[in-house]
Amino acid sequence: MHAESQETTLSSCSSSSSSSSSPSCSACVVPLAFSPVQGTVTVPFSAGWNRRYRDASGENLITGLEIIPLRFTNLEWTDVEARFDRLAYTKNGTEPVIKWSDFSFCIAMQQTPEFANEILRALRGRSEWKVDITKNELRDYWHRMAGSVDSRIQLFFYMCDRNFDGKIDEIDMKQTILGSASANKLSMTHEEAQEYAASIMEFLDTKKRGYLEPPQLDTLFKVSLPRASYGRSSPTPDDLYHEPMSKNEVRFRSYWRRAWIVLFWLLICAVLFTWKFIQYSHRPAFQVMGYCLSTAKGAAETLKLNMALILLPVSRNTVTWLRKKRWLSSIIPFNDNINFHKLIACGIVVGVILHGGTHLACDFPRISGCDSVLFQQTLASGFGYQQPTYMQILATKEVATGIAMVILMAIAFPLATKWARRQSTLLPRSVRHVAGYNTFWYSHHLFVFVYALLFVHGMFLFLTNNPFEKTTWMYVAVPVLLYAGERIYRVVRSGIYEIKNLTPSLYPGKVLSLKMQKPEGFRHPFSLTSGPADDFLSVHIRALGDWTYRLYGIFQEEMLGAAKGFPKVYIDGPYGASSQDYVKYDVVLLIGLGIGATPFISIIRDVANNAQKAEFDQVAGSVCKIPKGPLKAYLYWVTREQISFEWFRDVITEISKIYLKQPVIEMHNFLSSVYQEGDGRSAILSVIQALHYARTGIDIISKTPMWTHYSRPDWFNVFSKLARRHPGERIGVFYCGSLLLGKELEGLCTTFSYRTNTRFVFHKEHF
Repeated sequence: MHAESQETTLSSCSSSSSSSSSPSCSACVVPLAFSPVQGTVTVPFSAGWNRRYRDASGENLITGLEIIPLRFTNLEWTDVEARFDRLAYTKNGTEPVIKWSDFSFCIAMQQTPEFANEILRALRGRSEWKVDITKNELRDYWHRMAGSVDSRIQLFFYMCDRNFDGKIDEIDMKQTILGSASANKLSMTHEEAQEYAASIMEFLDTKKRGYLEPPQLDTLFKVSLPRASYGRSSPTPDDLYHEPMSKNEVRFRSYWRRAWIVLFWLLICAVLFTWKFIQYSHRPAFQVMGYCLSTAKGAAETLKLNMALILLPVSRNTVTWLRKKRWLSSIIPFNDNINFHKLIACGIVVGVILHGGTHLACDFPRISGCDSVLFQQTLASGFGYQQPTYMQILATKEVATGIAMVILMAIAFPLATKWARRQSTLLPRSVRHVAGYNTFWYSHHLFVFVYALLFVHGMFLFLTNNPFEKTTWMYVAVPVLLYAGERIYRVVRSGIYEIKNLTPSLYPGKVLSLKMQKPEGFRHPFSLTSGPADDFLSVHIRALGDWTYRLYGIFQEEMLGAAKGFPKVYIDGPYGASSQDYVKYDVVLLIGLGIGATPFISIIRDVANNAQKAEFDQVAGSVCKIPKGPLKAYLYWVTREQISFEWFRDVITEISKIYLKQPVIEMHNFLSSVYQEGDGRSAILSVIQALHYARTGIDIISKTPMWTHYSRPDWFNVFSKLARRHPGERIGVFYCGSLLLGKELEGLCTTFSYRTNTRFVFHKEHF
């Protein structure tokens, strides 16, 4: 498209055509499967619009043109008819009808009844539209909604033409835009709607008549409009399915580190259990208690091991230090430290049930109820040669400390579950009221008393006086000292890293951003929203639980002038996270849901900083070692609320500028509250989004230079495209979000690693 031309000819072309790299814009119509539009269409673009397709430097803002599809229903008539039959009733002996207000349900738009009512009003025209609907009428309406492109465009025209005079003016268009924004839960002011309506009128009303007629609106949906260039790529090789790995090899590569750790742990537990089981099967006490004793003692030995091991995965400084040893991290999955901590906790629960349960239900009744002669021959020395009652056994130091430990564990374990930490609505209201992160945190500190009781419990054993068999302290001494030392070190270190300059910001959705001066000597990985090379630290914290709500409230009070000053902020860390493994890959796919994008903003910043540094050194002619990192990064951010884009708006704008110079980063924003492109409820939004972007280079939804996609990504297509773009490479997939999608993505990594010669390696951040 040359600057001096007054109109542009749009020719049909193959959907695989790549965008031109020349300064001019190569425009093409991509025929859609349901669209009958073919051939060549001429669309008048004014010289002013032509200038708006370029930024201030003359760079192209678009790569091609696409048709804006339009559909009002995806249902077949049989589905619509079934919905009608569910609600139909007979009125005064006539044929079955439904209420006009049930029209939205019949066409599967019950979530947006106002928009469905506008469709019904347009279908019925000037006649009274708030009357009952017969099945024949509904069938006719369905044919018009699901029929040809012309039929659908005509229906949309009637929706915009509110007084049915055959003309759409700017006010009509504004009302349509506001209605569509409301149906898609978008925030839009009347001034913005007015601006967008004026853009459409300017685009279509070339004769300056002040209104639009059907042929002009027909042009809007039959002719393609400009789209953003971010994320487009050139054609890729077709050898996608060349030499794929076997399914077993994929599973082995994905899970072997977890598998050998878990199997090794289970093996040690089994060996310890068997050892003690056999040992006590040959003791005199076995004549009284039988295999109940062997089972209890075998379980006790595994409990000693697990009470020692459970502290190691949460010794965060040690884990961070070990993670840096590449040879060690290549065989031990340090990213699963919390999962292993939970697994060991499950082992402790099993051990407690076996050890405590067999003692209470089997061993102690047999001791108190056995023959006195047998007691004197086997157990008397351990009880002062006096056979105890069941209650006397419970009062001994060994049993009393054991029962106390079980009670404390019974309090702490349930409060550590995800339902209690996140105050799930599945919990009873009385429980939910006292649950939360703070409750989890403080109840977990009950284990200080548990370990103290454990030492006492292990020193008093009534079945042996041999000090070498009282081995509890041998198991837990080193882990307890290590963990205690770490906690003391964290207190001392956080005092050193006191923050001096603190700038808080409050964002919609109860998100608190803290930007602070980086303390001297502080180096961090990628769990913050600032990059390692930045001279500041920044974090984004969304209020989702009691602790984060309290933190948000403290800073909100100060910023509203209700408090005397910001609280003191200390830094503890840095600690390792799975996202820091991104440097191991040349290509990374980062997927964040909502606030889950936070850890990946740091990675994006770091990749961008490295790209800028490389460009600067190349221009300056210097040779400098660039930190190892990805050559290409893809970020997919999916959020339900439009206000979420305000959290990282500055970062996105900054990254978009870098992309224009060096496309090492592709960012794809998805807003799931907006109906997918082509849906009648979002069609007009697609139009104004394209026109506004072509004119200003700014997306109307995110208010950034990054284009926002509607609904949710088709993850299968995302992985398929990446496999085509990067054949034979290893792609690190990093995810932070819900468990359900995490399982789907991990499955896709396995599937595409098996079916293609591109290997996808899945990493999950704790969410």
